[in-house]
Formats: sequence, C-alpha cells, structure tokens
Amino acid sequence: MEKAVEIGRQTSSRRMHILIAAFAAALMALALFWGNAGTVYAAGGLELSTDYPGMTITPGETLNLTLNLTNTSGSSLDAEVEIASLPEGWEGYLQGGSYEVSRVHVGSDGASLTLHLTVPDSLEEGTYNVVVNASVNEEIQDSLTLSFQVNEVNAGEGSFTTEYPEQEGTSGTTFSFSTTLINNGLSAQSYSLSSNAPSGWQVSFIPSDETASVAGIDVESSTSQGLTVEVVPPQNVEAGEYDISCSAVSASETLTTDLKVVITGTYGISLSTPDGRVSFDAHANDDSKVTLNITNTGNVDLQNVSLNSSLPSGWTVTYNVEDNVIESVPAGSTVEVIATVTPGSDAITGDYVATFTAETDEASSSVEFRVSVKTSTVWGLVAVLIILCVVGGLVYVFRKYGRR
Repeated sequence: MEKAVEIGRQTSSRRMHILIAAFAAALMALALFWGNAGTVYAAGGLELSTDYPGMTITPGETLNLTLNLTNTSGSSLDAEVEIASLPEGWEGYLQGGSYEVSRVHVGSDGASLTLHLTVPDSLEEGTYNVVVNASVNEEIQDSLTLSFQVNEVNAGEGSFTTEYPEQEGTSGTTFSFSTTLINNGLSAQSYSLSSNAPSGWQVSFIPSDETASVAGIDVESSTSQGLTVEVVPPQNVEAGEYDISCSAVSASETLTTDLKVVITGTYGISLSTPDGRVSFDAHANDDSKVTLNITNTGNVDLQNVSLNSSLPSGWTVTYNVEDNVIESVPAGSTVEVIATVTPGSDAITGDYVATFTAETDEASSSVEFRVSVKTSTVWGLVAVLIILCVVGGLVYVFRKYGRR
C-alpha cells in the first residue's frame, strides 16, 4: 500500500514538472514571437497630404511644395517615402531638414517633407501628374497625386512682338512700329525698355493712347500692353538694311523683338556759290547777277528743285530756269543757276540781307547774302558837276559884285 502511494506521489510530481516546463516553453515562444514580429500597431494608419494638390504652372518653373504626413496608428512610425511617378523630362526629390530623404519618422504630431520639382522649359498644354508614396507595410501606406495644369495663357514666358517688323523708307523718315508686350506671369511685372540701335539713331517707346515716350512700363498679370516704337535714323544715313533689337527686361524674364529698317536712299542738298562768297554789291533799280551752285549731296536724284528767296521790300529776283524750278539734279552732281537781283528804285546806300533757298519735298538748303547797295557812278558825276557849277557861280558873283 505504501509503495502504491509513493508511486502516486512520483507520478504527480512528474506531471507538475511537465506543466512547469510546458509553461516555461510557452513563455519563451511568446517572447520569441514578440521579438521577431516587431512593433504591434493599434488600429489606424498613415495619411499623406498637401495644401495645394492641384495648381497651374509655367514651363521652366522650380517648385518647392510642402507635404504633410499624419500618423493615426497611435504609435510612432518609420515610413518609407518616394516619388513614385514623374512626367517625362521632370526632375524631383524629397527633402527633410537639410537632406534628401527616403525614410521619415512620423510621431503622433506628424511630420513634413518638401517636394522639389524642376519643370522642363518646354511643355505642351495639358495636365501633368506627380505621385508620391509613403508606406510602413502593406497595411499602413498612402499615396498622393499632385496635378499640374499648363494652359495656353501660361504656356511659357511672356512675349514682345510686332505684326510688321520690317519697314523701308528714305533717310529723314520716322519709322513707327506697333508692338505688343504680354505678361504671362502670375503677378504684375515692371519692364525696362531699351534697344541696340546703331550710333546716331533715336528709338522711343510710346504706350498706346499716350504721346510721351517712356523708359519702362508696368504690365499686370495675364494682360498685354501696346507700344509704338518710333525709330528715327540720322540725317546722313547711308542706304542699306539696319537691324534694331528692342528689349523688355523684368526681374524674371528678358523679352525681345527684332525690327528691321531698310533705307532706300539718302536725300541731301546744298546751296552755295562757286567761290564761297556770300556777299555782292548792287545799285538801286539796277540788275546784279549772282551765281548759285545747287549740289545734290545724297545718293538719290533730286526732282523738281524749287528756288525761292527772301528779299527786302521792293526788290525783285529772277532765275535763268523756267518757273524757278530745276527739273533734276543727279546724285552727287551740281547745277549752276544765275539769279538776277534788282534792288528797288528807292533803295538807299547801305547793307541789306537777301536769302536764297533751294528745296524739294525731301531736303532743303538756304544761304544768306549780304548785299551792299551803292550810289550809281553817273549820279555821282552829276552830283560833282552840280557842286562845281554851284561853286563856279558863287565865284562869279563874288568877283562881279564883291567890290561894290
């Protein structure tokens, strides 16, 4: 009987040891499981967002967008982040702090990233998408799609254009080009206006509906400004083609429009005398001849050169050409004309001014003469004879009646 009791005690003790060993094994297994499984997350997840997921852009822009990571799991997370999709030609990366990152620690207060994007200089009108992913595992992840719109208004930089960029004319012509300056930016811009015209040329920028020229102008966003570009070549410009580039420069862009002026000829005329003298003597009511040289100093023949004068009252002048008009003066040549000047009969001795002018529709030249009117020699002799007669008469009277 005692032996049976002892056997029972041994059996119970063995069972107890087995139970203890099994419990210890279960604890070890559970510890191993927890150690290998990592952190156990409560219900919830990860949300990736931005304040402006859709926007309109222009080609060539550099974008810096803030992305927000929100953690609703109840525990801190280490999330993998990446730009999953970029349009062709675009460049981008994710920044955290001062570094480019691929993993972000997201606590209960969330975290933020900066998405840097470089947009190509040339883009067609349309919508472009960028996709950013954030994930911890298959259950905890999120994706954000950003849409960028490029439309006709914002497709590229502004413009500075003219409908008719080439004009031609003679020297002395003022050329007027109608141009349009367009600001395609998202804010108003102040443009400085300038040109690279050759030395001696004058270029002015005049806003539409105004008369004064300006050196700069403000243009509101997505609006246009009309400008008249006035180009004045120097008087002695040679025939040929001249390229003039005009610029409108703002803080963000430089716009240009190219103009061309074609000078078809240079008109010039000079009025002078063969010996260079611009004075002559004359007598009242008597003809005095003056030789005038009309020279074509341009490179285009002058037609219908008219001769005019400004003389003292009562004076007359005639020329040895019909109707006081020279039909043609070839380029570089000189035509000689005789002017016959007749002072008025009441002209007294002294100096007078007479002005002669040769002019066409394109050019003119004037010269001022000093005319010295002198007493006629005949009248001088007559005066001398009269004086002699008077003196002789007085002598005779004194001799005949002086002793009485």
